[in-house]
Amino acid sequence: MDDSTGKLLSEQISRLADSIKNQLSTQDQALKHHKEIEDERLNLLQAQIDILKANHQDQENRIRKIDDLVISLKTSSTIQQAGQAALTLIAAAVAAWLGSRP
Repeated sequence: MDDSTGKLLSEQISRLADSIKNQLSTQDQALKHHKEIEDERLNLLQAQIDILKANHQDQENRIRKIDDLVISLKTSSTIQQAGQAALTLIAAAVAAWLGSRP
């Protein structure tokens, strides 16, 4: 191999090395871009999950409040009915007592 063939071969190897470096650099940039997009998607998904959790908690709190209100109303209604029954019994007792008097 003479000197010019060696230089030519050296230059070709140098160009090949540069080409490989450029391809690797391009792949690294693409990978970095893909990672940024994936991070953005993950952040968006996490934000959506947080919103859904907050909505779920809000709905659960509303359901609990409504359930407590229904129980309270049923209790009030039961107490009211018991009071009416007690007044009816008192009125019946008074009527029976007054009716038994000569």
